Amino acid sequence: MERARSKARLVDPSPEAATAVAPDNASRHEQVVTAFEYAVWHLGSAFARWRRDCLARLPGGDELSGAEASILHIIHVNDTAKGLAEISRLLHRDDLSNIQYGLKKLLTLGYIEKANPRAPRKSVSYRVSTHGRVLIEAYLRLRRDVLLRLTARLAGTTAEIESATLLLHLMIGVYDQASNVVVGHGDAFGRMRP
Repeated sequence: MERARSKARLVDPSPEAATAVAPDNASRHEQVVTAFEYAVWHLGSAFARWRRDCLARLPGGDELSGAEASILHIIHVNDTAKGLAEISRLLHRDDLSNIQYGLKKLLTLGYIEKANPRAPRKSVSYRVSTHGRVLIEAYLRLRRDVLLRLTARLAGTTAEIESATLLLHLMIGVYDQASNVVVGHGDAFGRMRP
């Protein structure tokens, strides 16, 4: 318990502490963006920890990494079969070999199945199997019982989460554009270099 308390003291979640990671001569805008990135790192870690701990409580869930669980959930979305390209796009990932590895593991464990087994390799789509559906439904029940009960108790949370979600999606576009600039596909405003 004491160890947890001392560890908690090491991280100051206040906005002032987050802006402290920006250089001393940083503009207000740079400080705000730095604080946002700091919060995103923390959110990513907290979400990964939640997903790991939640899956570990479920029968068979501890066999899956967070990335594999994400693939399973994306295939489950809207209860429609999805191919590699669609899974990659929906997860906003471009590491196709890692996604293929995850699909192979999910197939081996029986959580997904090929929706069109006779299709050429590049046209194969996947759907959640009965075994996978049991795991997902158990996850969703635990999520409702714990996470959604906690967030529902915070006044105004639904509207705040909606606003934060919109902002995060907008920032994804900004980071994608910045990434294109860094790899040489244009300038910060999308203009191609000669």
